[in-house]
Amino acid sequence: MPSQLSETLGKYREALDNSRDRYERIKRERFESSEQFYNSFFKRLIKIYDIKDFNKVKMLAEQFFQTDRIRFAAVDGSCYKRELQEYMVFFGAAYPIRGSIDFSKSDKRFVYEPWSPDEDVSMVAYVPVPFAELDETIGEPFVVSDDQKINLSGIHVQLMELAEVFQAYMLIKSSDLRPKILLWDQSMSSVMNSNDVNYKRIGLIGYRYQMRPLTAQDIIIAYSHPHNKELGIPSRKEYRRYNYVLWKLQNGSPQSISSLAADLGVSERELLFRINYLTGERLKSDDPLKQNDPIAYVKGDNLYFNEDYEGSWEYSIGLFEHICKELFKDKKPDALIYKKKNPEGEVEETWVSPNDFKFLISVGLRALIEECWKHDVLLIGIVKDSSSKYLTRNYMGVMDHIGKYENMPHVLLPWSDRDFLETLPWIDDSITAPWSTIEFDSVFMTLHIEKDENGNKKILGVRGNIVAPPERLFARSLAQFYLNRSKKSLLYGHVIFIDRLVIPKIDNLENVTIDQNKEILGVVEPIVFLDKDKRNGAQDLMMYILDLLTRNLYPEVIGYPDPLHKADWGAKSLYKKIKPIIDSSDISLRSNPAHKTFRQLREEIRRI
Repeated sequence: MPSQLSETLGKYREALDNSRDRYERIKRERFESSEQFYNSFFKRLIKIYDIKDFNKVKMLAEQFFQTDRIRFAAVDGSCYKRELQEYMVFFGAAYPIRGSIDFSKSDKRFVYEPWSPDEDVSMVAYVPVPFAELDETIGEPFVVSDDQKINLSGIHVQLMELAEVFQAYMLIKSSDLRPKILLWDQSMSSVMNSNDVNYKRIGLIGYRYQMRPLTAQDIIIAYSHPHNKELGIPSRKEYRRYNYVLWKLQNGSPQSISSLAADLGVSERELLFRINYLTGERLKSDDPLKQNDPIAYVKGDNLYFNEDYEGSWEYSIGLFEHICKELFKDKKPDALIYKKKNPEGEVEETWVSPNDFKFLISVGLRALIEECWKHDVLLIGIVKDSSSKYLTRNYMGVMDHIGKYENMPHVLLPWSDRDFLETLPWIDDSITAPWSTIEFDSVFMTLHIEKDENGNKKILGVRGNIVAPPERLFARSLAQFYLNRSKKSLLYGHVIFIDRLVIPKIDNLENVTIDQNKEILGVVEPIVFLDKDKRNGAQDLMMYILDLLTRNLYPEVIGYPDPLHKADWGAKSLYKKIKPIIDSSDISLRSNPAHKTFRQLREEIRRI
């Protein structure tokens, strides 16, 4: 008679086999659906590149870069956190690789350019935080245990992101180091969305820099960026509509309220209601915006910009540079500690919190974008892993709903965009690397279709009206750079996710107007390239550059741009050097504890 344990294990094996069979069945069904979906519709959205057509790309490169020899750079980072006896140590770093491409030659070669010994370009920060103060950094004083504090506090990841943003920003800002192509091992649109935090939760308000404190108004103005007149950024959509009004005011004050209302397609009353963050009207008394004069004020039919905030954006950039320089270059031990007044008016020391990091990352990314536009830099973000369905669910769902795609089959596809796209080379033997999907606006990260309780479809953003990042800012696509059909079995690299900054100088923009659910979303106008036949020279140039930079030498990163792999090596080298130092610091802390024992403290108490 079998024991209870063996019977339990047998039942588990039976359940596991049953689950595996179901998974394999669903996988086969999804593959069959993928084949039908691709052959009847999706093949129109796939671009297969003939890299031999070099002259076409060369002309576009000369038009954009104005030179044959182009400098490129790649940035990646690493991070680490370690719990010591009485401290938590956070480490974050970024490392750049640079090289050049000569477009005057057609042999698809590029060369790396090493940094000179006197060029300290890496960004490294290590921050030991006492457990006694860790709750200040995470803004959560009611955490039960140190373990929970550690889990809540992802400061090491934020340190790395901030290091990467600062690294990229300084490369573009420096005329000596500036590349014309910048690769970043991040999705810019994801970084922008994930670091968006309400101004009320930012503790840096009150931080003194350049003889004045950071205000909530500075944060509102910073979040209105980036600005680009040619791309129409900020846009007119409902979410943060005041950004558009603020941009108009900064370009010319005063602005007629009636004209602004007509421009936005709303009543004057609705307009004034939506810009209360600028005028300070109808805000609670404890709102940080109430502590200072408003950004704008109403006088008659006109809206005026408060000239006191004329240099606010430059101030925020300066604050970002100041903190990052102290943290990553000067490595000051108190770089993340600042003084500010508490609600009682007393001056106290405060640690930079995760929300403060988010604000700094947001400012840095926006400044980086505007610098790239200013200097005609092609900014490309690459992500290796993602389970998102922004293409097959969000973008195609919305396009189908507004009638831009006809006869699109409604079938169940594999679980993610990557899973679906990696089946295509098995379905279509004519697909060769490099190939890519069409580009789609990054606004479809949040813009999607939902069904209401009656089964009616609606276009919505996150939590209703949150549509971010701004339309026409980033173009997303998925691509594959390695396929080998010469063997018995198909060999291929993973499909990678590409995020590209839209460049008005070379982008042939075509927008689609989405005004369904206008009362919630306003009018959303993303860029679209509906099929592979739509001209998209910027994507063609980017794909040529990425294919050129993809050497396919290392199995672990097959089909991945080589400079980013080298930058990853550099960042990991920094990590390997710093990690033993951080780990060994526990020895000195144990030999000289930060806290005295209870017995020592008791003996020092003077009894009366």
